[in-house]
Amino acid sequence: MGDSVVRALDGVSFEIGRGEFCAIVGTSGSGKSTLLNMLAGLEKPTKGEVIVNGKHIETMKEDELVRFRRENVGFIFQSFHLLGTMNALENVALPLTFRGEPPKERIRKAEQMLSLVGLESHRKHMPNQMSGGQQQRVGVARALVSAPAIIYADEPTGNLDSHTSEDVMRLMRKVVREQGMTLVMVTHDNHLAEYADRVFHIIDGKIVKIDTRNQPDSQNI
Repeated sequence: MGDSVVRALDGVSFEIGRGEFCAIVGTSGSGKSTLLNMLAGLEKPTKGEVIVNGKHIETMKEDELVRFRRENVGFIFQSFHLLGTMNALENVALPLTFRGEPPKERIRKAEQMLSLVGLESHRKHMPNQMSGGQQQRVGVARALVSAPAIIYADEPTGNLDSHTSEDVMRLMRKVVREQGMTLVMVTHDNHLAEYADRVFHIIDGKIVKIDTRNQPDSQNI
């Protein structure tokens, strides 16, 4: 910026285990969203490496990254990003459409995931017929439906009230545990970060502290 060099991330180095729930906590501008984007292959580091599920994603071309994310990654967004023209079941099944799975299998898996997040009775509801918390549960089910190795959540409760946020966090921790998936969540809320196994505190692009809470048995991912 001008004559000054800005390091969005500076000397960040860590490993996350398979089946672990990690939270990256920091204020606006701390570098947490940049870090999440790099872990997801949405941005490339100017130097260093990003290895996810044994693959160097920093060297992948865009078509390779698209394929890698489709096969390995699930996303949970702050703004839900549900398609308003599709009901809950169709929204959850959408990632499987991109993977070319047959319709019957897509519906079966989507129904299974809606049941997992407690919304089996809302399968035909459109997004505008559901509360914010229900829409985010659909978002969680959509992230889980393709059985990804890792899930990235960007301020997943940012548009929810505190009570609903707690419900969604408990749900995310429960289903990730049961499904044996890895979850990396970005948040500015230290209280919500307490649901994680480990909390990475980031300030000015540096990880200044790592709090370990309930460490599961894991393998590096």
